[in-house]
Amino acid sequence: MSAIVIMLQQWKQRKYIYFYNPTGSILVGRINELFIYDTSNMSGKSQQKREGLQVVKVSEEPGRRYVLDEEALESVLLRDDIRNLPVVVVSVAGAFRGGKSFILDFFLRYLKASTESQLTKEWLGSEDELLEGFDWRGGSESNTKGIHIWPEPIVVSTPQTDEKVVVLLMDTQGTFDMESDMGDNSSIFALSTLLSSVQIYNLRANIGEDDLQHLQLFTEYGKLVCNTEGKAFQTLLFLVRDWFSPYEHPYGYIGGEGLLNKRFQPKLKQKKQVKEVREHIHSCFEKLQCFLMPFPGPMVANAQFKGRLCDIEKEFKESLLELVPSLLDPNKLTRKIINGHEVRAQGLLEFFKSYVDIFNSEDLPQATTIFEATVDACMMSVLREARERYESNMEPNIVENQTISTNIMQELHSSAVAAAVTYFEGKKKLGSEDNVKAHLVDLKKNDAKVRVTMSDAKKAYEDVVSAVCGDQSRLCLHVQDLRSVHLKAIQAALDVFDLTRAKVPQESDIDRKMLIESLEKHYEYLCTVNEQNNRNATLEARELYLTQMKDGVDQQGVSSEALRARHEEALHAATRHFQSLRNHPTQEQTDPDLEQLQKDIESYFASFKKANAHSNLLAMQIAEYAYNNYVSLEWVPHSCCFHPRALQEMHEEAKKCALKQFLADRTESIDDEYKDKLIANLEIRYGALQKNNNYNNKQAVDQAYGEYIREMDNYSRPGVKALFIVTFLVKSFSWSKYHEKAKKKAMNVFNEKRRGATYDDDEHLNELKEKIDEAYGDYKNPLKSLGREIGL
Repeated sequence: MSAIVIMLQQWKQRKYIYFYNPTGSILVGRINELFIYDTSNMSGKSQQKREGLQVVKVSEEPGRRYVLDEEALESVLLRDDIRNLPVVVVSVAGAFRGGKSFILDFFLRYLKASTESQLTKEWLGSEDELLEGFDWRGGSESNTKGIHIWPEPIVVSTPQTDEKVVVLLMDTQGTFDMESDMGDNSSIFALSTLLSSVQIYNLRANIGEDDLQHLQLFTEYGKLVCNTEGKAFQTLLFLVRDWFSPYEHPYGYIGGEGLLNKRFQPKLKQKKQVKEVREHIHSCFEKLQCFLMPFPGPMVANAQFKGRLCDIEKEFKESLLELVPSLLDPNKLTRKIINGHEVRAQGLLEFFKSYVDIFNSEDLPQATTIFEATVDACMMSVLREARERYESNMEPNIVENQTISTNIMQELHSSAVAAAVTYFEGKKKLGSEDNVKAHLVDLKKNDAKVRVTMSDAKKAYEDVVSAVCGDQSRLCLHVQDLRSVHLKAIQAALDVFDLTRAKVPQESDIDRKMLIESLEKHYEYLCTVNEQNNRNATLEARELYLTQMKDGVDQQGVSSEALRARHEEALHAATRHFQSLRNHPTQEQTDPDLEQLQKDIESYFASFKKANAHSNLLAMQIAEYAYNNYVSLEWVPHSCCFHPRALQEMHEEAKKCALKQFLADRTESIDDEYKDKLIANLEIRYGALQKNNNYNNKQAVDQAYGEYIREMDNYSRPGVKALFIVTFLVKSFSWSKYHEKAKKKAMNVFNEKRRGATYDDDEHLNELKEKIDEAYGDYKNPLKSLGREIGL
């Protein structure tokens, strides 16, 4: 904003400055924060703030997972002007505190801008314009709950056909917010992906393997709902925020495409599970894209940040100018398609109802951990229920001490197996078709005794694992400790199995080998669960570190010593928290997960040091402004001067004001290099003031002396002195009287220039008096003065 300073006034330790903006608003600057009062609307009535409309809530009612606010949704989708228009649904989903709502508000700003400003790239707005729209804030707590849409759908006309479409922006609850379980994470992500035409997967810093595994689970969960042949979803955009390696892959779509190809490129020794994750994602989406965005700047993490462009780094704004039009330009809009048909606004309402009902259904399996482990748990649950159905059909026909013919037994068995298979096929299941078929073959096996023995052995295995972690979904161990538990559990399972197989050589016991293979496969699932839980533990510990660092570091910065002490304390707390999430401590000398946590924390600490240095420099600047404001108010006009001691006193008071400002919201420490640097800067500033003051004092002496000479000349007329020598001899008796009058006027001129207190030992005043006394001597002895003038 171009502002003209019209008034400078001190309020409470000189913290406030007023600015006037010709557009009609007054800025009250409190040095470290700004309050804006709009003089164009001073009626005192507050305007209602527009924000996202929550249409899907996580239910607190038993037996119901989600609540659809149909009335709120109808108020948007059934408006007469849009109900029959095709819809474009742009959704942002991802981990909590990732800036989803923040980026959506820039989408909203673009959609509300004029066509001309969109073309000229002026849609970003002015540097001081506040960012409004979906509610967002900094901090460590999740802000958005459930699913929100913007309540004012925006109608856009396509340039080629002039057809109108309505654009809906959707904001989703952040995943892994420590309040939601995996079921909520999966359902909300899946629901938003089902309903959107463009799903933006908001990630931080990189595309990790765990991000892809979560995406596989979320989308597979969504596929259970839609029952669509072919690709279930439309466009997926990996939006990687805070990308710190532009030298490797540049910002934008070009660098994003390079990163995406690198992450999805098949490799020779790639694990089957890793390969399947990528194949699954490709099979789900019609279009995959990736966009890399830079860090928006340290000011964005400040609690006082309100979304002003002036607080955002230039590279981030340039990325916005590329990203937003690529999604929302009228020529590039992606309309919502379901089963090959365009969806209109009123039709989208029906899909909302249908999908939420399905997610509330008991038929849908619960998503508890990452994909492969969830598939296994889901499949085992359905298999167990199907086998119980088989046993419930068989048991009434088997009576102790009675025999049944082989034919009848086979018929009963076939009938019970058919009922079990029908039940199995009717349940919704996660997993690939091959996986389902493999379990179906297992279900049809008819050796009841072997199955019971295998079941008992597996239970013995699970009992050993559960003794360590309780619920297997909470398994979190060092990888070597998990291996030890697995070997112990396998031995327990084989001990149970071998009790019934004494007459069968172990080396030729196919069932025993199948049991071992089954347990080894289950161990792979446990490794996956364990790996993910270790990652989640690392994530929680990292978040704890970040929270403690943000809570313990003042917004105006702290000393390097205090920052290091806070870092050590937060690192210790994060390490303790990570270890507390482990099922038991490890005795291994090296711990890759803990080492990764510490490596991540050191990276975060480097960022904190950079941000802290920036905050300290900003706080020093603000303090120096306070010093300068104090001096400016005392030093008026600029041509005035001070007694050197008065200048020193003013400097000390201004320094106190600056230090008070600097330490106002800061924890003072003994060794504070920034405070010392500030004091050194103020002393340098004081040195410059001394030079300026000395010059002004000399100017004041010269001007006062000149005034004395002018006054005395009015009496003496030295230009005609030689002609009236006798007259001057007579007037010499009155010189004392004239001298005192002229001297008084000279002193008045000097004192008008002076500010501050006066002191007896005034070198500049003494100099003036000496010069006046010397001139007075010349005036009293005009012949001597005349002789000097004519060179005698």
